Amino acid sequence: MTKIACVVKKGMYRDSMRLLKITEEVKKMRGIVDASIVMGTPTNKELLDIAGLLTKEAKDAGESDMIISVLMQDDVNFQDIINTISTLIEGEVKPASKEKFSSIEEAFQALPDAKFAIVSIAGEYAFPVVKELLDKGLHVQLFSDHVPLKDEVELKKYAVQRGLFLLGPGAGTSIIGGIGLGFANAVKRGDIGIVAAAGTGLQEVSSILSNIGSGISQGMGVGGGDVKDGVGGIMSLAAIHTLEEDPATRYVCFISKPPDAQTLAKIENFIESSTKKKYVLCFLGSDKIESSERIKHVRSLHSAAATCAKLQGADVYNHFMKNIHLSLKKILSLTEPEYSKINKGQSFVRGLYTGGTLSYESQIIISSLLDNVFSNAPLDKSFKLKDSFKSFQNTIVDLGEEEFTKGRAHPMIDPTVRRLRLLQEAKDESVACIALDFVLGYGANSDPVGSIIESIKNAKEIASTDGRYLPILAHVCGTDNDPQVKTSQERMLKDNGVLVFNTNAQMALAGAIISSKGELSDNKLKYVFESYMEAS
Repeated sequence: MTKIACVVKKGMYRDSMRLLKITEEVKKMRGIVDASIVMGTPTNKELLDIAGLLTKEAKDAGESDMIISVLMQDDVNFQDIINTISTLIEGEVKPASKEKFSSIEEAFQALPDAKFAIVSIAGEYAFPVVKELLDKGLHVQLFSDHVPLKDEVELKKYAVQRGLFLLGPGAGTSIIGGIGLGFANAVKRGDIGIVAAAGTGLQEVSSILSNIGSGISQGMGVGGGDVKDGVGGIMSLAAIHTLEEDPATRYVCFISKPPDAQTLAKIENFIESSTKKKYVLCFLGSDKIESSERIKHVRSLHSAAATCAKLQGADVYNHFMKNIHLSLKKILSLTEPEYSKINKGQSFVRGLYTGGTLSYESQIIISSLLDNVFSNAPLDKSFKLKDSFKSFQNTIVDLGEEEFTKGRAHPMIDPTVRRLRLLQEAKDESVACIALDFVLGYGANSDPVGSIIESIKNAKEIASTDGRYLPILAHVCGTDNDPQVKTSQERMLKDNGVLVFNTNAQMALAGAIISSKGELSDNKLKYVFESYMEAS
């Protein structure tokens, strides 16, 4: 027998990363079935409720209170557990580096040759910190979200005036001089420069290129807000100019969700009139497909990588076709054994994404084939989920959105939200298949697949017990040089009956085919395949 015990520690704050590590340690203890140690935010309470760990004490907790909720065997002494947790909470936090500074001035004095700074603080407080760093001549990667628009514009104009980069705000990934910043992968160096207003878009394309023996010169994440008309592409244009002048860069790839109209025109006009190198422009889902010999337009991350490979010559493109490309016939042959085993009532695809750009790309492809694709971050506001915590019909969820991350680490780090949502989806008898992305890299979870593999097994068992077969699809974004090792992560998935694809776009297409039980028209499939799976 099991029991739930809960303690609320009033006014005790610890950051979500530290609480995540403590929770994982507690789960390893004898007699512990499940545990959650979180701050009392609405999001965390919602997740405790889904996990069956929300007690009356937890319901009454405030956002500045810590909740310790444990499901354990009857013979476990809860006070012993609390004592252990208290020791872990109060234990000395070891600094990540031997060098720790109390001010920017102190850090700069100790590191006078520093050229780059990463800022990750509450967005409303970022302005003076970034301004001081720019004053000292440092380029800045601004990881923070919710930076006021006027602050972003002023800081970016100031950076450009000083010949510096302000990458962000909301820039989760950059690769500068071969060094990954934020959520970045260990990719090979090469002659393709990437400018990205889409973090996992940069990761997907750079990883694919690295996996075929190609590589990038620089990867510059400018933040999604940069391509809005309120900012006007200030840093996008600066990055393009820099790569145009960079002798190590032969080709440039621009990756973004569709920019606002004026900014899109500004970027395209600048490339047309002020550059000479060859460009691949990936404005995800764009209707513009006219391409010239120098400037190629593509609609997906898959096509962007394919087109970059094609520009580099026959050898590189052949590597892409051999190691990444799957023909439509091959995708159909891989999906047929899956949809042939599902029940008549299993009709909908569900995507549980940690990568925002990958979620967006999937929506584009799936909505080209299926009706009514809903999301918490939809392409069309009319398809916004009423409740982000509950799927409806075909649903693609971006678990990195604020409603899931307030008071918690990003899902690329903390798998808790997706574990719970996966089991929730498995209980829904209308689900035809579930798609999962796994994003590797220096900033991500040390074992993304391992952290959720038991939930994948449980999801399949839940469906099986209910008389259903549940196809689960996956794509691993990363390389074998990443700390998590791409092939090892993929092997774990395959060994547990998961259908693994080389790119996110392939997985999205497969999900649509499975949910339709292979009944999509040949013409529609051919059109979507040619639009999103081929080089320009």
